[in-house]
Amino acid sequence: MLDENLPTFHLRPSSDNIKHHASVQLAQHGAEPTPEYSLRHPDPALPGSRNRYAVALYDSYNPEVLYGEVLLIPEWTQPSLSQEEIRRNGGVPPPPQPILPTSFVIQLYNPDQQVVVQQGVSKWSATPQWTFEMPQRSFRQPSSSCIDRTQSDPTASETTPRHRFKWKKDGKLSKDYVCSLSGKNTNPDGSRRKNHEPDITLSIFKHLKEITMYEPNLARVEMEDPKGLEIVMLLSAIVVREVYNGHLRETFNVSHVPRRLSHETPARKNSAERTRVQRNDQVPQPAAPPLPSTQRPPLREQTPNGRPPPTDPRSQWELDAETARLKKQVEREDRERRHAERLETKRVKKMLEEEERKARQKQFEIDQETERLKKQYGKEQRQALK
Repeated sequence: MLDENLPTFHLRPSSDNIKHHASVQLAQHGAEPTPEYSLRHPDPALPGSRNRYAVALYDSYNPEVLYGEVLLIPEWTQPSLSQEEIRRNGGVPPPPQPILPTSFVIQLYNPDQQVVVQQGVSKWSATPQWTFEMPQRSFRQPSSSCIDRTQSDPTASETTPRHRFKWKKDGKLSKDYVCSLSGKNTNPDGSRRKNHEPDITLSIFKHLKEITMYEPNLARVEMEDPKGLEIVMLLSAIVVREVYNGHLRETFNVSHVPRRLSHETPARKNSAERTRVQRNDQVPQPAAPPLPSTQRPPLREQTPNGRPPPTDPRSQWELDAETARLKKQVEREDRERRHAERLETKRVKKMLEEEERKARQKQFEIDQETERLKKQYGKEQRQALK
């Protein structure tokens, strides 16, 4: 902690023991941190939260109050057309990988406002930085004029003066980030070459764990919505930590589809096995009574895998990979079934040939015995007649 008298926000695990939730606690004047905001991410197990990043900032004591949120859907790499890579990947193109975005939008509520945060590189230190602008006036002026009521909000008006802020690294080897207010131009023509005021430091993100606000400098920022500025600084710092300093696959909840081996895939029963089972189970099973309409599961749960249609290249690739895997499984089962049928045919043919050979051998022995008896009793009969 830089100074215990300054307001400092600590990012801590949530008290509800939900992994994708977190708590933003505020400490000031040496007091113990107390919950100030609730940070929520979508459940990564839900199909709708895959291949995207989302975070929302709620009030800690009133969970229905939403201050702001960020939804980030990345772009994806183009599929490879190399036949060698497709062959090594099991007949399907390699999976598309997410591309790190260069901007994101923070949606504020009451008043509604969208703040675009752009990623760039500092000209002097060549370190990454993120810049955003916020209007000085955010609320309408009270007026009884009908013309004033038809005008757009100050946040959407192009004539509203704006402040420019930026997050940047404190140094190339440092893990701290500093948020500052860009200095004003004092040139009459508005150029930034000379007479440029220095930047004003507003907050520092220490070790990506705590955000300290400089109250004396924040008081110098001429804005009607200081709460909105605080929300934007918190959300932008969290996005910088989780998106631009984390792993892309974990950040965007990119699911991994493992390549299942033949002995790991539960093969379906072929026709021979089904016939064998039907022969063993000749007793008919009683049919289950139909469920009433009130007890039937909803149609959404009866859809395959319960997943929505693909909306991004990654989901489409997963669908194509699963289709190719099932196709190969069916082809493998057909080959195994044909092979089993050929073996069964050979076995039956060999059995019939063996039975026919035994029948011929037995008939040959009968004929030999008949001839021997004919010779024996025929000779005795001729002697008796003489």
